[in-house]
Amino acid sequence: MTYLAQKDALTWRKLHGFKNILAWQRADDLAALIHEATAKFGAGNYRQVDQMRGAATSVTRNIAEGYCRASLNEYIRFCEIARGSLGELGSDIHHCERVGLLKGEELEKIVALYSETSYLLDRLITSLREKRRRESGAKTLKEETVPYVIGDSFQEESPQPPSIPSAPLDPSETWTNT
Repeated sequence: MTYLAQKDALTWRKLHGFKNILAWQRADDLAALIHEATAKFGAGNYRQVDQMRGAATSVTRNIAEGYCRASLNEYIRFCEIARGSLGELGSDIHHCERVGLLKGEELEKIVALYSETSYLLDRLITSLREKRRRESGAKTLKEETVPYVIGDSFQEESPQPPSIPSAPLDPSETWTNT
């Protein structure tokens, strides 16, 4: 099931935030493709199957966990862990090609999706590091409370945080984190 097909899944409608990150979307597609490919490995390769599926899903789990933490530094750290898991998966893909478990069009699809996932994850990490640098070592992802004016009265702080929609109103709408 590709990213676009996922929108019909119950979890797509109920889980928010991290699903809109392109690196997470490609990593999720890659994990599904790895699951499908390793199902054909057969007896005697259980450890290889388990290792590859674990590494592939570790990428998505770490991106999601980092995103859901309230710290920019933690988000970066978890994305770096995801990159390590992606590297582990890359090594497994290479091994499977060498021993003939992956080949042909299936291998080409996996390598192409692996490359795209790696590129997007590297860009995500780079942009998060740049955000941290621009904001002089920002520690959180949340905006600071700032004074504002309502009519003629000055408020020191917002009485309550603004509500954030739990999902885009229009399915074609995308969110961006800046």
